[in-house]
Amino acid sequence: MHSVKLQALSRVKVNLYLHILGKRADGYHNLDSLVAFPEIGDEILVSPSNSINLKITGKSKKELNKKENLILKAIKLLKNRKMGADIHLIKDTPISAGLGGGSSNAAVTLKLLSKLWNVPLPPINELVLLGADIPVCMDWRLQRMQGIGEKTSFVVSPDSLWIVLLNNGDRVPTSTVFQGVTQNEFSGLVNVPRLNEKNILIKFLKSTRNDLEKAAIKNYPAINDLINSLNLTSGCLVTRMSGSGSTCFGLYEKKDEAEKAKKHLLNKFPNAWIKVAKIFS
Repeated sequence: MHSVKLQALSRVKVNLYLHILGKRADGYHNLDSLVAFPEIGDEILVSPSNSINLKITGKSKKELNKKENLILKAIKLLKNRKMGADIHLIKDTPISAGLGGGSSNAAVTLKLLSKLWNVPLPPINELVLLGADIPVCMDWRLQRMQGIGEKTSFVVSPDSLWIVLLNNGDRVPTSTVFQGVTQNEFSGLVNVPRLNEKNILIKFLKSTRNDLEKAAIKNYPAINDLINSLNLTSGCLVTRMSGSGSTCFGLYEKKDEAEKAKKHLLNKFPNAWIKVAKIFS
């Protein structure tokens, strides 16, 4: 029994566009977003144990509060009938970075434990109250996320596009950014065309935006520098901030363009977290 060890990559979430449609009476915002999951992220390992134990290692471990971790909150939603597990999170992605890291970690842990314990996953309406990004993080395919995060639908994606993710260490609290968004910065609902070709996707993305960008830049002007720097790299098709910041991304047609951009950006931001990956895989 104790030799069973399950392992998975907890991928980062990137909002290719993020529109806020309005604020609800309960304080939540209704969103419309296209969400992609490049093959970059944290590693999670689980194995059977007599109790629930969470161990965190990796580059970003110091910044995480173990007791408050979303993983532990998520486990409470499983009907675990008193079963235990050793959970090891190898945290290498930046924290408070607009990449849905905590939500992705929680979603992956739930999937691994559901398998380990042979119990069903919690319903979407419970998951979304734990974190708006958790439902979308249950599957790595390109998705459109709506409502407060509880409505997700799969979207056909073009095969090969490359992404460069850039984070220079600014920690941006989501709540601060949402509080800074004014009503005149909300966007309407968009019609998403069939995105099976690169040029259609890029053209479509250029007609959208991230409604949180303005508010985030107001509080953290350095984000603007990241966007401009990505924009100046050769071959960059679209660039913007992901989620509530502070990670920004650029999309490229070819891998070598993305790799060159990374090299160029590392010269400008020597201590930054910069990753290159195929965006849809």
